[in-house]
Amino acid sequence: MSGVAALALATAGGATACASAPASVTEIASVSLSPSLGVNLAEYTRAPSGVYYKDAVVGDGAEAKPASRVKVAYRMLLASGVQVDSSGGLTVRLQGGDPIIEGWRLGIPGMKVGGSRILIVPPELGYEWREVGKIPPNSTLLFRIQLLVVE
Repeated sequence: MSGVAALALATAGGATACASAPASVTEIASVSLSPSLGVNLAEYTRAPSGVYYKDAVVGDGAEAKPASRVKVAYRMLLASGVQVDSSGGLTVRLQGGDPIIEGWRLGIPGMKVGGSRILIVPPELGYEWREVGKIPPNSTLLFRIQLLVVE
């Protein structure tokens, strides 16, 4: 598993689903998203945290809770549409222990096994000012996530 695949440079942990945003969060509506991403923000829900999400497929299995351990398949893309990471099966604990970005801690709870969700994560809930592998500093990230298992 790569450092990026592990989402290793996490922001502060322990948040609950769709919790409040940091003091200042980049508004996704002001970010130039590549047409290749096929994003129409009017079809997305903006959580209080600043994360936008859309369920492409609503699952019918167990529901991920803020403290769940989950296995997901995902693709991570930049706002430009360039894919920078993917995994066919990454297992992480959403609260405590595993270093994941805050956007995942806030955006995965509520998903059900078998479901697929698109998350658009502002830089403040991603890698912030850090450059990580192919991810430039202050990047808005788009994730296509499939929930495979909830433990």
